[in-house]
Amino acid sequence: MSLPHWAYVAMLAFCLVGTLPLVPAFRLSVLRQPRRLALTVVLAGTPFLVWDLYATHADHWWFDADQTLPPRVAGLPLEEIGFFVVIPVVSVLTFEAVKVARRRGAAR
Repeated sequence: MSLPHWAYVAMLAFCLVGTLPLVPAFRLSVLRQPRRLALTVVLAGTPFLVWDLYATHADHWWFDADQTLPPRVAGLPLEEIGFFVVIPVVSVLTFEAVKVARRRGAAR
């Protein structure tokens, strides 16, 4: 496997590495509430995952085999499934950090 195969994984890792520092910086409790976070990920990700499966199987959408890892689940690269976990998580973390920052700003 060449380096480009890891491009999608690298993008997901970059999103996590860039966002996880918000947890201690803003004292976020999101990760201490795993059930709520999991429910959010499932509710946000499932419709898009279903659409992704449909679009891929209908040949409206595809994944570059040179930029994804070989393992597939129902025709989707593992990274694509990871996308529907990582992006909702980093979105929630960012949203919660902005809420804290706004409260801090309003208190001044």
